Amino acid sequence: MIFLRNVLRAPARSLMTALGIAAGVALFVAITAITLDLRQQIDGVTGAYQLEVVVYERRATSPMSSRIGAPQMAALQARYGSALSPLVIGTLNETWSAYALVMGVKPEFLHSMALSSGAHFAAGSGEAMIGEIAMQKLALQPGQSLALDGRQVRISGVFRTGSRLLDGGIMVDLAQAQAMLAREGAEPQYTLALLRAGKQDAAAALISEVNRLYPSLRAVAGTEFSGSMRLLRVIEAFVTTISVVALVGTCLIVSNTLLMAIAERTREIGILMTVGWSPGLVLRMLFAESLMLCAVGAAVGNAFALVLLRVVNSMESVGFGWIPLRYPLSLAAVSFGMALGIALISLSWPAVVLYRLQPLAALRHE
Repeated sequence: MIFLRNVLRAPARSLMTALGIAAGVALFVAITAITLDLRQQIDGVTGAYQLEVVVYERRATSPMSSRIGAPQMAALQARYGSALSPLVIGTLNETWSAYALVMGVKPEFLHSMALSSGAHFAAGSGEAMIGEIAMQKLALQPGQSLALDGRQVRISGVFRTGSRLLDGGIMVDLAQAQAMLAREGAEPQYTLALLRAGKQDAAAALISEVNRLYPSLRAVAGTEFSGSMRLLRVIEAFVTTISVVALVGTCLIVSNTLLMAIAERTREIGILMTVGWSPGLVLRMLFAESLMLCAVGAAVGNAFALVLLRVVNSMESVGFGWIPLRYPLSLAAVSFGMALGIALISLSWPAVVLYRLQPLAALRHE
């Protein structure tokens, strides 16, 4: 275990190197976990509620930023009738949450919504339904009231969608949500429209028809909705950039640590070479040291990522409970694969130094 003894020769430097690796791994794992989980939540809701076709503004980068005007929605409703379900989604800055998610729906849409307790609200009642996560965070029960847009709103029931993002929100009547979320003097707008195809093979024809008749709108299959969102694609590009930056940065950190180890042990390396060690054997010893540092860094980084996710999840400014508290083992495996890549790449510069090192010159090194 000569490599372990060498790592422990400079404990402070080894610790700082491992922590540098851990920071890069933690950032990569946390951001990737949030992105994957958000996509899975959206796909899960569209699958569970059989949202065959989703219609939104073509230029929108996310569901929240989509805006469909009243004339366009009226045209859609005139053409597709009861098969169309308009939605209004937005956020309010409330005292109990700086990111209070509000969803406006028609009463007919509520019948597909599972209830944990209470009942669905009636059209025009001014009541609301609260998601399970928001209910737990706010300690509310059906029959109690909640401050929403400057007035007290009675909670009629508690809903469960299976999506932590939606279950941390409030559901109200469509017109009520429009009044809450519309800017002063602006016309009421819609966010999305859900279109039921009825038959499995009719969804493609509906998508083609909406895209042809309404150039400012975009219709996609519910199963493809998350993949069509530009915001998620931007986030994924950001994650890729973070991964590259973390890889390059940590490679430089580990490579610098190995170069310092070579400089401090030049005479020892010279002795090893004179007794028959090749540069390849010395490099293998350094690789073991690098691999150990990277493995420890990846393990600590995964622990840091879990802590980071819990901290962000507890922040009211990002909403209630939609940040994941765990991530799949496959992502942890990817992070350890990333650490292995760092261990290999960081040997490039030290390898050049070792192969240029002459045994006699190493022995004379002070």
